[in-house]
Amino acid sequence: QAVTLVMLISRTYDAGIRALHERLPQLGFTDLRPVHCTNVFRVIDPAGNRPGELARRAGVSPQAMAEFVRYLEGAGYLERTADPQDGRARMVVLTDRGRQASAAARQAFADLEATWVERIGAERLTELRATLAELAGSQPDPGPHLGRP
Repeated sequence: QAVTLVMLISRTYDAGIRALHERLPQLGFTDLRPVHCTNVFRVIDPAGNRPGELARRAGVSPQAMAEFVRYLEGAGYLERTADPQDGRARMVVLTDRGRQASAAARQAFADLEATWVERIGAERLTELRATLAELAGSQPDPGPHLGRP
């Protein structure tokens, strides 16, 4: 049975997440798990978001997002603040530690890409990036992704 392109992309994504979570503890982030990065850090805006928007972007229930936010808030990565547009609503924003973790993740991904350059060459990786960006551009953008500043 042939492996589909989507399956290969999924395997590559999984390899990236594994590499990230091997690297994060080395950088002092021992309490982050893949579920936190893929469901919160990947979708949060630099200025923060309402919890419901985070849940929508991550494709999880509001209850699941509330649990992720509660854990990450307790661990010092996130905080809830008043929404500047509507003081009755709450925003979830990264703390300094959350921004440090996000920067560490970007570095871990850059390191992984450097190994890919060694493996397939810079030109092929540039072509792959352009092709995937083109394919991703044909889909609705759910918002920021882990690794975006």
